[in-house]
Amino acid sequence: MRDIPGKLWLFIMAMTLIKLIIASTTALGNDEVYYWTYALNLQWNYFDHPPFVAWLIRTTTADLYLHNELAVRLGAIISSTIGIIIVYQTGKLLLNNRVGWYAVLLYSSSFYCSIIAGTFILPDSPQMVFWLWSIFLLLKIIRYAKQGLPTLNLWCWFGLAAGLCMMCKIHGVYLWVGIILFAMVSDRKLWVQKGIYIAMLISLIIISPVIIWNIRNHFITYTYHSNRVSLFHAGLNPLAFAREIGGQLFYNNPVVSILAWMAVFNFIKTKNQHHKNEIQLLVYCALPLIVTLVFLSIFRDTLPHWSGPAYSCLIFLSALKLESFSLPKVKTVMGAGLLFFLLVVCTGLFAINFYKGTFSTHKDAIQLGTGDPTLDLYGWKETGKMIDSIYYVDQLLAKNKPVHTIVVTKWFPAAHLDFYVGCKTGLHTYGIGEIFDLHEYYWSNQSKPKLTAGDNAYYILPSNLYDENSISFVRSQFKRCTSPIILPIFRNGAVCKNILLFKLNGYKK
Repeated sequence: MRDIPGKLWLFIMAMTLIKLIIASTTALGNDEVYYWTYALNLQWNYFDHPPFVAWLIRTTTADLYLHNELAVRLGAIISSTIGIIIVYQTGKLLLNNRVGWYAVLLYSSSFYCSIIAGTFILPDSPQMVFWLWSIFLLLKIIRYAKQGLPTLNLWCWFGLAAGLCMMCKIHGVYLWVGIILFAMVSDRKLWVQKGIYIAMLISLIIISPVIIWNIRNHFITYTYHSNRVSLFHAGLNPLAFAREIGGQLFYNNPVVSILAWMAVFNFIKTKNQHHKNEIQLLVYCALPLIVTLVFLSIFRDTLPHWSGPAYSCLIFLSALKLESFSLPKVKTVMGAGLLFFLLVVCTGLFAINFYKGTFSTHKDAIQLGTGDPTLDLYGWKETGKMIDSIYYVDQLLAKNKPVHTIVVTKWFPAAHLDFYVGCKTGLHTYGIGEIFDLHEYYWSNQSKPKLTAGDNAYYILPSNLYDENSISFVRSQFKRCTSPIILPIFRNGAVCKNILLFKLNGYKK
């Protein structure tokens, strides 16, 4: 830590302040609040992902004692800070302090690195720490191997880092894809090092609980994901392809993305001999993941942020490329990237918290706000307060069985209801329906009181997520379902969405 310059610490503090403001002033998103539910019941694996994000949330919320957005997201902010330090050290290892500083600025300008994974809590948040640490260790390994220095200790640390990366998100396997490709194509001498095999064993041991969980559950996680990306009977999907390409460029900041690809093509074209091995390693760790996602997007929907770790490798190539620029040109590029980053962040915060009403073209009460992505991050505290008031009155006036349950048919908005409604009212959620709609709620049912014949319940749905099929299914499971009570959520003086509360009587099963 002593060799980190003061200006970097000042920069980290400024970025941390921005992230703390964002984390404190926006409600949790669909994914974030869903991962919070992981922390309610710690396991070795979950339907969608390995367990590390659950451990992290459990830690930053002080074993769930702290119940607010900042506590849930704090692990992402801490992870991002650690990531920035590793980025600086990696750039410094590649060439010098200046490249380290360039890499930090580029990394921090990326919406994926600083916001999606660096402020919002996702499996990507801790994943980036172990991904970057792994890249740093691999660069050291190939440099030490070239100099004839011992590498066994570094290989062991890499096995640990890569294993923990996979315990965050299975995408971490691409670290092993990268080093295996490098060893096959660029440096076959690595195969004679026993360290690589010990590292493989360490990674396998660390990830073994996830493998065992999936064996016991018939590999349900990978059945689900393979269904999402299966190419069988899939036609061309130009919209998904365009969304993947556009998303990769935007999520990683267009300035950073364009500079990264300029660097890649420049290194390929010139066959740069300086830092040749390091550059090749970074490319091998980046391109397989990017190419896989782009190929899949031709046929199926993908999520652009999946490519984020790969682009973090390309950021180091960009930093090396900037070394060949004049200082005024470097300042222009960096300034443009950071300015665009701040402009989008400020615009996003304003839109989420202060836009009058909704961006949606759906204005009817039961579908108000449909298609407005900002509403996932707004209005949930108000929802909790209103549902609590209705529940309190219902309890006072109850003539039949009291309500203890909110039935849910999909993992979203189920997790929001757990965090913002259940924790305020004492109501618990109970999933009914298909496993591929419920996700982890299929398993969490096993630790909750079961719905029994004759039970009453609530069904709650925000108008921006209105789904007639789900409502029809819920109605079919109860003897009686009232028309929805419509609870308006206001933003800057105008209704942005409605919360639809259905009262259900007489569960049939």
